[in-house]
Amino acid sequence: MRRQVLGSIAPLRAGARGWGWYHRALEKMNAPKAAAKSYDYAVPAPEVPRPRVAFSVQIGNTEPEKVVIEVAKDIVPATAANFLQLAENGYKGTPIHAVQKNQFLTGGDIVAGNGTGAQSAAGGTFADENFALRFTEAGVLGMANAGVNSNGSQFFITLAPMPHLNGRNVAFGKVVEGMDVVRKVENVYCVKGKPLTEIKLVDCALL
Repeated sequence: MRRQVLGSIAPLRAGARGWGWYHRALEKMNAPKAAAKSYDYAVPAPEVPRPRVAFSVQIGNTEPEKVVIEVAKDIVPATAANFLQLAENGYKGTPIHAVQKNQFLTGGDIVAGNGTGAQSAAGGTFADENFALRFTEAGVLGMANAGVNSNGSQFFITLAPMPHLNGRNVAFGKVVEGMDVVRKVENVYCVKGKPLTEIKLVDCALL
């Protein structure tokens, strides 16, 4: 009787499937990724330029840097109007109170400054307007909420595509300038999503 050698391994061979599956997997892995769709790909192009807001963002004691946001007033007019009004009178001096790396950063709490307050420009909260715009890319602006129809002043900016938020949070704008500043905010050291360095909107202006 031939002695069995423990731990011996049969020679690697293609088998019945051949090597085609391996080469196809390599091609798929090395193929260039498709470009992310714009957040407003599913809606008509605006007939007039969309309004814009400039935030001056300060991290700690550094020099403030500018982030410019396009607001889709043509698609979500009520949500946009709330944000634009708060940009004129409300957001100045408020912090970015939460940062989840590779997901989103959150700010706009004009009540408590820590994510517990929610009050719209008109007072109270307001309903979800529609979900026509999508969280298909980094830099999309959305309304933070505590459930259905609970929008107030808090907003978030995505740091990556977030398709699971479609139909749950109202997207209403996009960063068009200063995404590098947003990335600096993303990289601030945090504990459980709370930045240990103060990040503040030291100024806001309609453009």
